[in-house]
Amino acid sequence: MNTEALFSSENGGWGTPPEILDLVRAVAMTGEIGMDPATSPDNPCRAVQFYTPETDGLFQTWGYWGLVYVNPPYGRGIGNWTSKMRVEGHSGTELIALLPARTDTAWWQADVATANAICFWRGRIKFVGAAAGAPFPSALAYWGNRARVFERVFADRGWLVRP
Repeated sequence: MNTEALFSSENGGWGTPPEILDLVRAVAMTGEIGMDPATSPDNPCRAVQFYTPETDGLFQTWGYWGLVYVNPPYGRGIGNWTSKMRVEGHSGTELIALLPARTDTAWWQADVATANAICFWRGRIKFVGAAAGAPFPSALAYWGNRARVFERVFADRGWLVRP
């Protein structure tokens, strides 16, 4: 298997597996994802509102649509996304982000460590469109005032922490 693109910023868009989207929906009070600010034009997670690369979710408001789900591009600009998540999360937006668990990076320590709860996913995620599981660990970070709901839903999927 050629994993070179997974370690580079050539293809930062790895589709979220349906299993994870089902868990995210289980956290949402409405049972649906209200906003996906980093998706493709076909809106694979079926969010009520979404932004594509053309409409650039980094420069949009996220909080009006209910639970936000973000699987940002994993390239060099990921810190811009995690910074936006931190700001939105601390402004009252409820959001869940799927991220590479790179705890040694500046963006993780400055932004992701401010989440209300984090699930370090057990095993390697097989992203939609990938031939095999990712060669890196993943985590789902939650910002919001319902961390207990997030923890209940994700309890058997990995190691849960409250930073």
